[in-house]
Amino acid sequence: SSAVSKTVDVGSNPASPAKYQRLRFGNCLTDTASASKLWCPLNAKMRKFINYCKESYVELTKKVTWPSWNKLQSSALLVMVVTVLLALVLFVIDFAFEHLMTAIYTL
Repeated sequence: SSAVSKTVDVGSNPASPAKYQRLRFGNCLTDTASASKLWCPLNAKMRKFINYCKESYVELTKKVTWPSWNKLQSSALLVMVVTVLLALVLFVIDFAFEHLMTAIYTL
């Protein structure tokens, strides 16, 4: 896309504001003096995402208290036992309702 030049007033003194040129390339802005410092919404989002990944890594490696191997095994075993018991209870309920409905519909 073509570059569009725009003069922007910056500075804290309204009587004599500092002026510089900004170039617009699509949604991206850059100063003519420092064309290497291209700011773009995509770059800002990418920086936020990278920062999020870094902070997540630090939190998972330094701040989270992980369970011991024995505690993890006992918890996994408990989950498996409760899952099997729940499946058996649901099977019994389903079996009972199936026979109850069959008895009702055959009347």
